[in-house]
Amino acid sequence: MLSDGPLNALVGKTWRMLERRTTNGSGVGLTSDTTTPTAHSAVLQFTYAPGFPGGYEPGVVFYNPGMPVQETYFGFRWKPSNPWEPHPSGVNKIAFMFPATSAAGTIYLMMFYDRTNYTIQVEPTFASDTRRLAPNVTATPVALGRWHLIEWTVRYSTTPTSRDGATKWWLDGVLQGVYTDLQMPPDPGIIEYQFAPTWGGLGDSKAETGCYWYESAHISRR
Repeated sequence: MLSDGPLNALVGKTWRMLERRTTNGSGVGLTSDTTTPTAHSAVLQFTYAPGFPGGYEPGVVFYNPGMPVQETYFGFRWKPSNPWEPHPSGVNKIAFMFPATSAAGTIYLMMFYDRTNYTIQVEPTFASDTRRLAPNVTATPVALGRWHLIEWTVRYSTTPTSRDGATKWWLDGVLQGVYTDLQMPPDPGIIEYQFAPTWGGLGDSKAETGCYWYESAHISRR
C-alpha cells in the first residue's frame, strides 16, 4: 500500500491540493456530504461554474509516490452531480496517472458521454499509444448524483516495443474493461496520481453549475 484513507485526512499531508481555474467561483476544496456510503462525511469538491472553459480543471489534488511504480492499483469513491452538463466532445475526465517522462503523455480515466449514456473509459495519450479505450467487458451506465466505487489498474509494458502493457477498470465492483496491448513510455514508471477532473477537450464553456466529489482514495503497487 502507498496511500489509503479519506481525502480530508490525506490532503495537506501526503496529498497536495492546488487551485487552477476559479472562473466565477469555480475551484476545489473540502466540504461535507451526508450521503457518502462510508462514515466519512468530509469530501473533496470540484466546482464548475457557468462560464468555466473547456480543456481545464477547477483544481488538482495529487499524490507522488516515493519511487516510480510499474504496476499499480488506484481506487476511489466518486460522485458526479445531477444534473451534469457534458462537454460536447463527450470527455469528462476523472483521474490521471503520469509517467516519469514529463513529455511522454499520460493515461486518464473519464466519464464518456455518447449522447445516450455515460460510461467509464480510459485513454492513454502516449506518443507510442494514443486511443480511447471503451468498455469491452461490461458498459455499466453511470448514475448521476450517486456515489460510485471506481477501481483502476495499470501495468507497464515490459519493453519499449512489446505492446504488452495492461489496464483494467471496475465500476461498483463490476469489471468494465480489460486491455493488454498498451505501449507505455520507456521510463521507470508512474510518478504522480491526480484528481484533476478536466472538463472535455478544448473549446466551449459551462452553461450551468456542476460538481465532482471524491470521498476516499487507495493506491497500491505490486
